[in-house]
Amino acid sequence: MKLKKITLWLSPIFLFSNLVVAKDNCDKETFWSTWYNQGGFKGFGIAPSQEKIVKAQYELAEHYYKGNVVTKDYSKALDLFQRAAEGGLTQAHFRLGLINHYGKGKSKDLKEAFNHYQMAAKQNDPEAQFNLGLMYRYGLGTQRNMTQAFSWFEKSANDQLSLNHKQCEIKKPGVLEAQFNLAQMYHYGMGVNKNTTLAAVWYDKAAEQGMKEAQFNLAKLILAGDGIEYDFERAMDNYEAAASQGLVEAQFNLAQMYHYGPSRFQNHVKAHHWYSLAADQGFAEAKFNLGLMAQYGRGTSRNYVSAKKYYEEVMHEDIPEVYVNLGFIYHYGLGTYVDDQLANDFFIKAAKHRIPQAEYHLGIIYRDGRGVAKNLAKADQWFQRARQQGVWEADEVLKTLAFKEPDDVYAYQVAD
Repeated sequence: MKLKKITLWLSPIFLFSNLVVAKDNCDKETFWSTWYNQGGFKGFGIAPSQEKIVKAQYELAEHYYKGNVVTKDYSKALDLFQRAAEGGLTQAHFRLGLINHYGKGKSKDLKEAFNHYQMAAKQNDPEAQFNLGLMYRYGLGTQRNMTQAFSWFEKSANDQLSLNHKQCEIKKPGVLEAQFNLAQMYHYGMGVNKNTTLAAVWYDKAAEQGMKEAQFNLAKLILAGDGIEYDFERAMDNYEAAASQGLVEAQFNLAQMYHYGPSRFQNHVKAHHWYSLAADQGFAEAKFNLGLMAQYGRGTSRNYVSAKKYYEEVMHEDIPEVYVNLGFIYHYGLGTYVDDQLANDFFIKAAKHRIPQAEYHLGIIYRDGRGVAKNLAKADQWFQRARQQGVWEADEVLKTLAFKEPDDVYAYQVAD
């Protein structure tokens, strides 16, 4: 079995709430510091400035958007964000992008979402930059453009200074999902020349923050020694970190390494554990391997009935080895009755994929006439195919077939 590989992970578009760090104390302005400056109330007769109005609109819109203090109401949030944006508060554009993107309080409008993300992204909003990158990557609300996608992911992945809605300068950290997407762009050469060294760097950054998909892809690069130094233990650590978070492909690959990996690492009990977790998520190849372990007693007690159950669950998943193993079960009556016809059917399905043991057993079936008419010519053909693929038993059988007389030998005797 080959390790399951993921060629591409499509990233979901997230609604972010990244932590930010204020550079100075301007973010600490309160009602009291504004209107009771120097010990006296100064609000009477003083109209609020346009700047304060749009800030208030934005803050109330946030309450309606998140359902804080007031009941969540996307329509009211939309109205207030639009007013704030029209009043010159560029930070409102990111929320307007999300509202249009997901159709909250209005019908979905990807082109409008793209426009709002673009305005926010130009003001160093890393979340908007990331979503803009996704829209370019997948052609949402604009034409697909991998070069632009790469450019915006690169901006979003790095720490940068930005202004919040109070116009305080803050330092925003790089967006985790942007770091992962940037790694993918380098990994597969999308929008930039392929560079697995830089891919590994960005996967590593995302992996250190606990992103399971990044841990998985980093493990693959480390195992291949592609862009990063080969380190078996480090690769396994990353697989296990991703698998522990429920990433089914990581669970399966980790199980494969415990099952078939270096002898010093093999542990069939652990392999069975990780196969079971992957199988619980419906992973067909994990179920097949659980069948193998039950059939041969690896990591669990030998149980042909259990093996048959696992194989039958995935027999429509086009895993050729499933067919040959079901053929064995019915051919030899392992945990069930002998059924030559079913065995023949499964061996034929496996032989279409050139599984040598299926070809060898078809030779036996036609040689012995099990469920079919005895036919030494067909038996010879199947044994020849199996021998070509290195089945030495077929070579021995072919030697005996050469000395057998045809079934109708007596038909050619001369009458006395």
